[in-house]
Amino acid sequence: MATVYANTDDIVAHLPGVKAEVYATAQKGAGRAEGILAAHRYSGASRITVTRGSLDAFVSLDDTRGDHAAAAIEFGRSGGRGGATQGVHALSRAF
Repeated sequence: MATVYANTDDIVAHLPGVKAEVYATAQKGAGRAEGILAAHRYSGASRITVTRGSLDAFVSLDDTRGDHAAAAIEFGRSGGRGGATQGVHALSRAF
């Protein structure tokens, strides 16, 4: 039977090839999310961003240039200004 040491995940996470693949996967997902968002974009102010961490990468829906409504764009809203809307789910559908 194989033995897996407690720090194996830490060792693997720090390998240069792994970090590069994590970032590449984030970039691919961001490309899919951008396509989904573009098909539903109303004002064009929101965008998909990729931020590289020390070991991982973060793909985000950024609406700081618009109405600051990234959560409502992704998940929808039940009412308020403009009424209820369905979410675009750009990030969740991309991954």
